[in-house]
Amino acid sequence: MLIRPVAHSPHLPLVAAWLHAEWWAAGGHALAETAAFLHRATGPGLPCALVAERDGVALGTATLDAEDLPSRPDLSPWLASVLVAPEFRRQGVATALVAEVRRRAAALAYPRLWLFTGGQAAFYASLGWAPEGEDRYRGQPVTLMSCVP
Repeated sequence: MLIRPVAHSPHLPLVAAWLHAEWWAAGGHALAETAAFLHRATGPGLPCALVAERDGVALGTATLDAEDLPSRPDLSPWLASVLVAPEFRRQGVATALVAEVRRRAAALAYPRLWLFTGGQAAFYASLGWAPEGEDRYRGQPVTLMSCVP
């Protein structure tokens, strides 16, 4: 499996469509805005949007970002936008993406990395993330979690 910045791959339009359908459209953003963000998010600093691929096929995506949860602008950086295409789930793709984001955060010397999730707290806990409380995102309850990169 290869993990690299989305903008350095041929998968930018597909990943933009995934993210737009999953989150960005609900936030009132146009697909072009999602694509523009991915085009800029090349790292090594923040933001850095990644794609996991195998044999030229995009499997999933994750981002190391400066901000993610609007109610917590005091926290940074964030593991954000973790999404694996349905046909590739339960094959270690999300685990590899999370590990790569953690590696990049460590390389940038961040002492703590944050995420929020509406339903995958057990998955992230299995990867070493600790719950830090509850919050709300777009009116829905979410679990705030952190880890040392």
